[in-house]
Amino acid sequence: MNTRLYRNRFAVAIAAAALMIVSAPAFAEEDDDTVDLPRITDGRINYYDLAAPVAIFENYDYPYSDDPNMGVLESIEFWGLVGESFDKVLHVSVEDLEAVTDDVELAAAAVAIASNFGYTLSLETDGSLTLTAPTDANGVTYQFNWSPEF
Repeated sequence: MNTRLYRNRFAVAIAAAALMIVSAPAFAEEDDDTVDLPRITDGRINYYDLAAPVAIFENYDYPYSDDPNMGVLESIEFWGLVGESFDKVLHVSVEDLEAVTDDVELAAAAVAIASNFGYTLSLETDGSLTLTAPTDANGVTYQFNWSPEF
Protein backbone atom coordinates (compact mmCIF):
# COMPACT_ATOMS: atom_id res chain seq x y z
CA MET A 1 0.00 0.00 0.00
CA ASN A 2 2.88 2.37 0.67
CA THR A 3 4.20 1.63 -2.79
CA ARG A 4 0.88 2.59 -4.34
CA LEU A 5 0.70 5.81 -2.31
CA TYR A 6 4.29 6.59 -3.30
CA ARG A 7 3.47 6.07 -6.99
CA ASN A 8 0.42 8.38 -6.77
CA ARG A 9 2.43 11.10 -5.01
CA PHE A 10 5.24 10.70 -7.53
CA ALA A 11 2.77 10.98 -10.43
CA VAL A 12 1.17 14.08 -8.89
CA ALA A 13 4.61 15.64 -8.32
CA ILE A 14 5.65 14.94 -11.92
CA ALA A 15 2.37 16.37 -13.24
CA ALA A 16 2.75 19.49 -11.06
CA ALA A 17 6.34 19.99 -12.21
CA ALA A 18 5.33 19.59 -15.86
CA LEU A 19 2.47 22.07 -15.39
CA MET A 20 4.83 24.61 -13.83
CA ILE A 21 7.33 24.23 -16.66
CA VAL A 22 4.66 24.60 -19.35
CA SER A 23 2.89 27.55 -17.70
CA ALA A 24 6.04 29.44 -16.60
CA PRO A 25 6.21 31.60 -19.77
CA ALA A 26 2.63 32.75 -19.17
CA PHE A 27 3.55 34.13 -15.75
CA ALA A 28 6.99 35.45 -16.64
CA GLU A 29 7.43 39.20 -16.47
CA GLU A 30 7.99 41.02 -19.74
CA ASP A 31 11.38 42.70 -20.01
CA ASP A 32 10.03 45.19 -22.51
CA ASP A 33 6.58 46.72 -22.79
CA THR A 34 6.98 47.48 -26.48
CA VAL A 35 5.29 45.63 -29.29
CA ASP A 36 7.11 45.06 -32.56
CA LEU A 37 4.85 46.31 -35.32
CA PRO A 38 5.22 45.00 -38.85
CA ARG A 39 7.30 47.25 -41.06
CA ILE A 40 9.16 47.35 -44.35
CA THR A 41 12.93 47.40 -43.85
CA ASP A 42 14.24 48.55 -47.23
CA GLY A 43 15.33 52.00 -46.02
CA ARG A 44 12.16 53.96 -46.70
CA ILE A 45 11.10 56.51 -44.09
CA ASN A 46 7.41 55.55 -44.24
CA TYR A 47 8.27 51.98 -43.20
CA TYR A 48 5.19 51.46 -40.97
CA ASP A 49 2.75 52.28 -43.80
CA LEU A 50 2.50 48.78 -45.24
CA ALA A 51 -0.19 49.70 -47.78
CA ALA A 52 1.38 53.00 -48.86
CA PRO A 53 1.25 53.59 -52.62
CA VAL A 54 4.64 55.34 -52.43
CA ALA A 55 8.01 54.64 -50.83
CA ILE A 56 9.96 57.68 -49.61
CA PHE A 57 13.76 57.47 -49.42
CA GLU A 58 16.08 60.13 -48.02
CA ASN A 59 19.54 60.03 -49.61
CA TYR A 60 22.46 61.20 -47.48
CA ASP A 61 26.04 62.18 -48.19
CA TYR A 62 28.66 61.32 -45.56
CA PRO A 63 31.44 63.91 -45.77
CA TYR A 64 33.07 62.54 -42.62
CA SER A 65 33.74 58.92 -43.44
CA ASP A 66 34.88 58.18 -39.89
CA ASP A 67 31.47 59.17 -38.45
CA PRO A 68 28.51 57.39 -40.12
CA ASN A 69 26.05 59.36 -37.95
CA MET A 70 27.01 62.68 -39.55
CA GLY A 71 25.03 62.28 -42.76
CA VAL A 72 23.93 65.36 -44.68
CA LEU A 73 20.62 65.20 -46.56
CA GLU A 74 21.32 65.28 -50.29
CA SER A 75 17.96 64.43 -51.89
CA ILE A 76 14.63 62.68 -51.43
CA GLU A 77 13.30 60.06 -53.86
CA PHE A 78 9.71 58.96 -54.19
CA TRP A 79 8.86 55.61 -55.78
CA GLY A 80 5.16 55.16 -56.41
CA LEU A 81 2.50 53.35 -58.34
CA VAL A 82 2.06 54.61 -61.89
CA GLY A 83 -0.58 52.49 -63.52
CA GLU A 84 0.47 48.90 -62.88
CA SER A 85 4.18 49.57 -62.25
CA PHE A 86 6.24 51.01 -59.40
CA ASP A 87 8.45 53.82 -60.74
CA LYS A 88 10.39 56.82 -59.51
CA VAL A 89 7.77 59.57 -59.47
CA LEU A 90 9.73 62.42 -57.86
CA HIS A 91 13.32 63.34 -57.08
CA VAL A 92 13.84 66.46 -54.96
CA SER A 93 17.30 67.80 -54.15
CA VAL A 94 18.14 69.64 -50.96
CA GLU A 95 18.71 72.73 -53.14
CA ASP A 96 15.07 72.48 -54.28
CA LEU A 97 13.97 72.31 -50.64
CA GLU A 98 16.12 75.26 -49.61
CA ALA A 99 14.86 77.34 -52.56
CA VAL A 100 11.28 77.27 -51.24
CA THR A 101 12.15 77.67 -47.55
CA ASP A 102 12.00 81.47 -47.81
CA ASP A 103 8.70 81.30 -49.72
CA VAL A 104 6.98 79.23 -47.04
CA GLU A 105 8.07 81.63 -44.29
CA LEU A 106 6.20 84.39 -46.10
CA ALA A 107 3.20 82.26 -47.08
CA ALA A 108 0.18 81.53 -44.93
CA ALA A 109 -0.20 78.01 -46.35
CA ALA A 110 1.93 75.15 -47.63
CA VAL A 111 4.06 75.66 -50.73
CA ALA A 112 4.26 72.97 -53.43
CA ILE A 113 7.84 71.93 -54.14
CA ALA A 114 7.36 69.31 -56.85
CA SER A 115 4.56 67.44 -58.56
CA ASN A 116 4.53 64.55 -61.03
CA PHE A 117 2.12 61.70 -61.92
CA GLY A 118 -0.36 63.10 -59.37
CA TYR A 119 2.15 62.96 -56.49
CA THR A 120 2.80 66.32 -54.80
CA LEU A 121 5.45 67.25 -52.25
CA SER A 122 4.69 70.35 -50.17
CA LEU A 123 6.63 72.31 -47.58
CA GLU A 124 4.35 73.16 -44.66
CA THR A 125 4.49 76.42 -42.71
CA ASP A 126 6.01 74.57 -39.72
CA GLY A 127 8.92 73.34 -41.90
CA SER A 128 7.68 69.77 -42.27
CA LEU A 129 7.13 68.05 -45.62
CA THR A 130 3.92 66.43 -46.80
CA LEU A 131 3.66 64.02 -49.69
CA THR A 132 0.18 63.61 -51.17
CA ALA A 133 -0.42 60.66 -53.49
CA PRO A 134 -3.15 60.41 -56.13
CA THR A 135 -6.55 59.22 -54.95
CA ASP A 136 -6.87 55.46 -55.38
CA ALA A 137 -9.81 53.46 -56.81
CA ASN A 138 -11.43 53.34 -53.34
CA GLY A 139 -11.40 57.14 -53.03
CA VAL A 140 -8.55 57.18 -50.48
CA THR A 141 -5.83 59.83 -50.72
CA TYR A 142 -2.55 58.88 -49.05
CA GLN A 143 -0.61 61.59 -47.22
CA PHE A 144 2.63 61.30 -45.28
CA ASN A 145 4.11 64.12 -43.19
CA TRP A 146 7.60 64.21 -41.69
CA SER A 147 10.33 66.66 -40.66
CA PRO A 148 13.67 65.99 -42.34
CA GLU A 149 16.85 67.76 -41.28
CA PHE A 150 18.07 70.00 -44.12
